[in-house]
This record gives sequence, C-alpha cells and structure tokens, in this order.
Amino acid sequence: MLNHKNNSPIITQALLFLKAMSQIGFVVLLFALGSSTYASSKGQLKEQELQKLRQDIASLKSKLKTQNNKKSQLEKDIQVAEQTIADNARQLFFTQQEINMLDSRLIELNNKLKQSNKNLLVQQQLLSGQLQASYAIGRQEYVKLLLNQQDPATISRVMTYYEYFNEARSQQIMQINQLLHSISTDKQEIAQTRQQLSDKQYQLDHKKHVLEKQQIDRNALVARLSRDILSQDKQLENLLKDKKNLALLISKLKKALDDIPNLPTEKSFRKQKGKLYWPAKGKVKKLFNHWRSVGKVKWQGNIISAKEGAPVHSISHGRVAYSDWLRGYGLITIIDHNDGYMSLYGHNQTLLKEVGDWVESDEIIATVGSSGGLKKVGVYFEIRHNGKPSNPSRWCKKQRH
Repeated sequence: MLNHKNNSPIITQALLFLKAMSQIGFVVLLFALGSSTYASSKGQLKEQELQKLRQDIASLKSKLKTQNNKKSQLEKDIQVAEQTIADNARQLFFTQQEINMLDSRLIELNNKLKQSNKNLLVQQQLLSGQLQASYAIGRQEYVKLLLNQQDPATISRVMTYYEYFNEARSQQIMQINQLLHSISTDKQEIAQTRQQLSDKQYQLDHKKHVLEKQQIDRNALVARLSRDILSQDKQLENLLKDKKNLALLISKLKKALDDIPNLPTEKSFRKQKGKLYWPAKGKVKKLFNHWRSVGKVKWQGNIISAKEGAPVHSISHGRVAYSDWLRGYGLITIIDHNDGYMSLYGHNQTLLKEVGDWVESDEIIATVGSSGGLKKVGVYFEIRHNGKPSNPSRWCKKQRH
C-alpha cells in the first residue's frame, strides 16, 4: 500500500499541471461567418415624389426623342450600339464585383483554416499534457489511492483532481472534434468558392469578348459618321443642337426637382469648392471656356482622359436627377446637389445608378467610356449652378490615385 508521504509527489505534479492549465486557458474560437451590413441613412424619396420625378423626366425624354427623330439612321445605329454596350458593361461590372467578393471570401476562409489548424495543434498538445498528468496520478487504481489516504481532506482533494481531469479531458476532446468539423466544413466551402470563382471568371471572360466585338462594331459606325459630317458647318450645327438640348434638359430637371424636398446635409455643396476630387483617375484636360475646334461654341466643362471601364465617382453627396443616353453626351448621369448645384458626367460606358437614387461622395456611379460618338475614351465633366456652367477646375483640386 501507498502512504500519504509517498503520494505527495504525485499530488504536487497534479497541482503543477492544474496551475499550468489555468495559465494557458482554453482557446476560444470566434469566427464571423458573415459580414454585418451597415444601414446607410442616405434617405429615400417618398414613393409619390419619386414617381412624379420619373414621370416628369419621361415626358422630357419624349420631347428630346421627338427632336432626335431628325437624326440620321447612322446616328440612331450608334445610339443603339452604345446602349447595348452599356448593358453588357453593366453586367461585366457587377460580375467583377462578385469575383472580388468571392476572392475576399476565399482569403478569409484560407486564413480561418490556417488558424483552425494552429488551434487544433494547441488543443492536441494540451490534451497530451493532461493525459500525461492524469497517468502520473492514476498509475495506482483509483480505489487503492482513496483507501491509502488517512486525511478526509486529502481524499476529497484527490477525488476533485480526478473529476477535474475527466472534465478537462472531455472538454478538450469536444473542442478538438469541433475544430475537426470546422476544418472539414471550411475545406468544403473553399472548394465550392473556388468553383464559383472559376464559373464567374469564365462568364467574365465571355462578356469581355462580347463587349470587345461590340466596341469594334460601334467604332466602325462612329468612323462612318465622322466621314459623313466632315464639314465644319455640319459639326457646328450638331454642337449647337447638343448644347441646346442639354440646357433644356437641365432647365426642366431643375423645375421638376424644385417640387421635391431636399435632403438635409452636414455640409453644403458650395462650401466644398476647391476641396473636391475629380470624378475619375486620369489626366484632366482643362477645356472650360475654350473655343471648340469648329469655333463659335465654347467648352462648358472638362474632359478627363481615363482607362475604359474605370470607375466614375460622384464628387459629392446628391440625388441622381438623370441617367440615360443623350445626343452629343452619350450615356450621361446628372446629380443634383441641392441649392441649384448639379454635376454632369458624360460619355460613360455604362451607368450604374437610376433616377431618384441617393449617392454619397466618391460613390461609383458609372464607368469610363466613349459613348456619344467619341473616338477617344474619357469622362466629360461639368458643374452647373442654376443652369449656368461653372469652371470645374475651381471646384476639384484633388487627383484620384
């Protein structure tokens, strides 16, 4: 039989193990399986107000369409081609966004799997240490160890040690099983995400191929149109018509928007003068108030040369007042910034916002293109106050990187 003195090294070893366990603790795994969505308080138009705005703009579009019926068949073909390109470019944009999200999710899953494997190793080491300590205590049968003790307090302590070891072992085994299950689940999700990525990438490549072909066909139409209007008189006539149409559009939009309450903002648009970013990354051609090549017509904005398909950002908070194709400007978005201020973004490849949408500063509203019959890619950008053009260079001083 064992006596109390012979058991003291065993109990001491057990106490040391308990202390070590209390210092290490158990690893708690907290994985965020989804991202919380922050509900932005952009504000929304009341349904009846939004409906009225859309009706007013639909009526305006109808008037513009009547005027545009005088366009040549070639000009109409270009419009149809550019709108088709816009539809495909829009799909391309959102497919790329889905791919970016899947890429991020794949990185997150791989990091989670890596951490789970580390935690599994830690738990296995803890379990191994616990089993070794348990074995050191339990080399003698449990009953013999109890019978050998003379002190009731010692007997109680020994029983507590055994209960603790059994509970600790059970918890560690359970955590290991949970980790193994989590690792297996993550591996399955990684495989599924990789397959989704592969499928989306195939769709993206196909859409790019279709878009490139459509762009080639559209460019051929633009080249034919350029040959048809070589005379400066014809070019000047078209420019004057386009200028008149834009002025009419802005005037009508202002009247339609006057009936809709403004959304309160912390900072007025006027106070942001000289502090804004240009809407796209690229070289700014400061053309404002310079004579155009045909003479008798001045530029009312600037052009930003940028890569085709690159994002176009809203320069400030506002409400989309117009988002459609307009002769001379192609696919154009007009944003109302309250107090009579508007910003215009023309010649886009595709438009990503609709009439009535609220947008924040720097939010992506379109992608860079050459719609409207342009030969070169770029964003035509204007700022207006009560319908009158204002020099964009006095408002935008910051380049995008």
